[in-house]
Amino acid sequence: MVDKLAPFPDAETVVMTMLAPIAHTVTSTPLPLTPPMIRIQRVGGADDRLTDFPRIEVACYGADRAQAWDLAEQCRQTILASRATVVGGVLVDNATTDTPAQQIPYDAPDVRRVVAYYRLAWRRPRST
Repeated sequence: MVDKLAPFPDAETVVMTMLAPIAHTVTSTPLPLTPPMIRIQRVGGADDRLTDFPRIEVACYGADRAQAWDLAEQCRQTILASRATVVGGVLVDNATTDTPAQQIPYDAPDVRRVVAYYRLAWRRPRST
């Protein structure tokens, strides 16, 4: 008989919970987009059966350059400070910047987008 393992926490939900105090968080970009807003997407990662290492894209949308970059910096500091804390019932073991923030053009001229990538780590909950 094969033991069934408990699922890993949903990475997007954990990071949305983490960043919700900063601005409205979503997992897909709504139309029309109303800044300020933060879009969270898991874009890769791996696991070693015990620990999940999600790679997370954080896209910050602002009404202007200053707002977008300010959101991005708040997100970076919040994510990096999450190491060894509990977020939404999940113990974050580690959090690092994978790719620092960079401005990426957005289709709407009155919206600025700044995107960064982070690598997090947390363990699978114990099976019952």
